[in-house]
Amino acid sequence: MIDFRYHLVSIVSIFLALAVGIVLGAGPLQGEIGDTLGREVAGLREDKAQLNTQLQQSTAARDGLDAYIGETNADVLRGALQDRRVGIVVLPGSDAAVAESTGAALRSAGATVVSTTSVGDAWVSTDESTAAARDTAVTEAARAADVDVSETGAVSPRDVLLAALLAAPPQAGVEPVDAATAVQALRSLADADLVEIDTEGFQTADLVVVVSGVVTSGETEARATAAERWVDLSIALDDRSAGTVVAAETTTASAGAQVLVALRNDATATRGVSTVDNAGSALGQASVVHGLVQQAAGDVGQYGFAGGADAPYAPLPAP
Repeated sequence: MIDFRYHLVSIVSIFLALAVGIVLGAGPLQGEIGDTLGREVAGLREDKAQLNTQLQQSTAARDGLDAYIGETNADVLRGALQDRRVGIVVLPGSDAAVAESTGAALRSAGATVVSTTSVGDAWVSTDESTAAARDTAVTEAARAADVDVSETGAVSPRDVLLAALLAAPPQAGVEPVDAATAVQALRSLADADLVEIDTEGFQTADLVVVVSGVVTSGETEARATAAERWVDLSIALDDRSAGTVVAAETTTASAGAQVLVALRNDATATRGVSTVDNAGSALGQASVVHGLVQQAAGDVGQYGFAGGADAPYAPLPAP
């Protein structure tokens, strides 16, 4: 049994050890300890300086490489998508600069950007009143465009409708929605605050680029659910068109659910949809173009430097 004397001896021992340490530190070991700490601090400062230098050199090399790729992209991409009609679908939380540079890269490759559609948060909302209003608008637009959304299986009717309005099916014998009819239906969806679209020169697209972003509203589970619903839309667009690439500038510092990451975690999606996770760079934009070429040929790939990538960049088309 442990008694009071045991506790007393333990306490005295602790204070005695502290006293000895203080005496040694202030006496014969003072200089040695100080010298050791000084050398360690100097070493850490030198390591920090070397790391800063390496970072600056790496950043300069990356910026120089990206600038070079940007300068040569016009020649490398020229004609890669000649006579192709491409639609751009912009999701909430995406980078506006990525959407703008994507359009420029597609045009450099000879593609005609036939539509740019921004889809609002209400498209994937689980709020009952918002969902009810959305579904009513989708049903009315589908009826007006003569798009059958009565039996869509696991795909939501709204995703089937939007894909049918924006893309031309590659299958023989399947007629696309007439452009004028599609525009009217899209305007009705816009009136319901579901999408925004520039209808000037609108045509249905052969290929689609989805500029995805980060879901930041709601709790963690709600964010993940919304990201998965955006993945469903990407799959529907891929099914309806000759191919779809989802492009984004992903970052590990993001405080939300990244749609591209959710897509790469979906085995069904990655069997058909290609992704580019560094679309904010010139290299990424080249991958978007070459990824579309690959999609049109019936192939798929995941490109960039984030988790789930197959390669740093999409392969160049065969000459």
